[in-house]
Amino acid sequence: MVVDRLKAINWRSPAEAMEKSYSRAALMEEYFRRAALWLDVYGDTQYWPFLDLAAIVAPAIRADPAVIADIEGFIDDASGSSYAMDSGAAAVQWAAPTSAPGVELPPLPDPFEPLLRLYERGGSGFRLTNGFVDFGMIMVPRGNWRMHLSPIPIIELDDEALDALDERKWAEFNALTDGRGQ
Repeated sequence: MVVDRLKAINWRSPAEAMEKSYSRAALMEEYFRRAALWLDVYGDTQYWPFLDLAAIVAPAIRADPAVIADIEGFIDDASGSSYAMDSGAAAVQWAAPTSAPGVELPPLPDPFEPLLRLYERGGSGFRLTNGFVDFGMIMVPRGNWRMHLSPIPIIELDDEALDALDERKWAEFNALTDGRGQ
């Protein structure tokens, strides 16, 4: 259940967030890509990039307001990040139409799974600045959703692929800086 996953996250984990910053950046890009696929089918939004996609896709099907208030309060207390709070609540809202009987959705990938994986790999350690999502030393361009529209996945979401990406990128970084960069 999405709520359980969100409550299990160590929201303030700067060491883990830094150690896994390359995979976290790739997961943000994958979230952008998947959200763009859904927006390409259902239309534009003014709330890019952290949007309540369920309100666009199935506006009549909403999560219990008490559950949303609880998760917003929990994430706000745990992380202090309005982006994490908004996107966590949006992920919970997304679970409502995807689990409701009789709702038919296009065969597109779950837009919030990359974002949940990002949070699970180091909490909410990023910020939006000057049109980028800033992970410390890695910047992901936010842009508009259309610039992220692609049928090709950015990265696989399993731990093995994500860990391998971090390991490879840190090795490249350390080779460039003779190990002085970390």
